[in-house]
Amino acid sequence: MQKMSLKHTTKTLVFLNEHHDNCTLCGRAFEKDDTTHLGYINDKTLVNIGNCCSGNLTETIIRHVFRKRVYEIPPNDTVLWRFMDFTKFVSLLSTSSLYFTRADLFSDPFEGAKGVLKNKKKWDKLYLEFFKSAIENPPEPEPEKEKKSKDYVTIEAKRLLSQLDSIGSRQQTETFINCWHENPYESEAMWKLYTSNLAQGISIKTTYYKLYRALNRNPSISIGRVNYIDYNKEFAGINDSFWYKRKSFEHEKEVRAIVKGFSSNGDYGKLIKVDLNILIDKIYISPTSPTWIIELVKDVLVKYGLNKKIEHSELNEKPFH
Repeated sequence: MQKMSLKHTTKTLVFLNEHHDNCTLCGRAFEKDDTTHLGYINDKTLVNIGNCCSGNLTETIIRHVFRKRVYEIPPNDTVLWRFMDFTKFVSLLSTSSLYFTRADLFSDPFEGAKGVLKNKKKWDKLYLEFFKSAIENPPEPEPEKEKKSKDYVTIEAKRLLSQLDSIGSRQQTETFINCWHENPYESEAMWKLYTSNLAQGISIKTTYYKLYRALNRNPSISIGRVNYIDYNKEFAGINDSFWYKRKSFEHEKEVRAIVKGFSSNGDYGKLIKVDLNILIDKIYISPTSPTWIIELVKDVLVKYGLNKKIEHSELNEKPFH
């Protein structure tokens, strides 16, 4: 006989995150509004399955209505780069932590935006109608005598719309982001964009899966690709706005790690522990760096007990004609 369980731990959260899209037993891709079941089968194997295989469950931890992620996860071997100044590199090593910047402190004013201001009335109208429909058509039908008046529906919908605006502002100070560049090769543009002193620039090369593992497979940290849209023609959604940027930034090919729910307490960012031995594949030195910078980086790595390959940027190669 199937029984319910309250054993939803970090272990099961990690499993659910890693098996979000497909039935563990038969491999079927979940579709919108499918019921999914996280639990155990006869041999105590942990599974996340759909109704297709739910008869195999002996213990249920939790059920969900399936929704696709609001972001795309790159393939495990996707190459990622993080470009930084030497001082930030030393900070990374000394703290064994990645710095997640508070969203409202990025230079891009559209960080976390839903759309352009001139289209705000369209946004308001869209969600006002959405809230009205939700109030008038609750999941459980109400008795006729409890049906809400039109005035009540309008007032309540406007209240929810106002709350939506305040939530959007609050999300900016409660969302923290760490950014990476997706590219199988170095990018000259990224060297120039993210190192204030190019001669002392450092880049770390890793992969999506190494980044994920280095962050201890933390289910509270979401890692995915940024979507680039024309805000004049589209809106970002309520819950996915930090996964969208303007088309003008498409050259960044950004993969970002996001953690939410922190109370900022005036902090500009959050340091989150990371396993540097897992994270760092190779270290690249800026194409304009002198030889002494390479030696300095070697000394710093020795100090912090890291044995990693250091390469001068391939952009430093000499051509022949």
